[in-house]
Amino acid sequence: MSVGDILFAISEAGLTLKASKTKDTLKVYPLEKLTPELAVAIKEHKEDIIRIMREDEEMRRTGIIQSERQASDLVHEFFGLTEMGGEG
Repeated sequence: MSVGDILFAISEAGLTLKASKTKDTLKVYPLEKLTPELAVAIKEHKEDIIRIMREDEEMRRTGIIQSERQASDLVHEFFGLTEMGGEG
């Protein structure tokens, strides 16, 4: 499972993630919705999830793109492109 797949599954499950600003810790809410499989996937990709969350928070705060992923997301959003490169 890729980090993107995990983040999508988190959203689909109605979960909220909170990353510590200073420590490499994640909190997941509500725990009742967290499946054992998703918990394992989150643990395996914790560093990447925290990095993405911090990049996105910094972009929201400053308006400055922090990563190639963010630039790609903005291009796709602006031009309405799908994953396959066509119009969506």
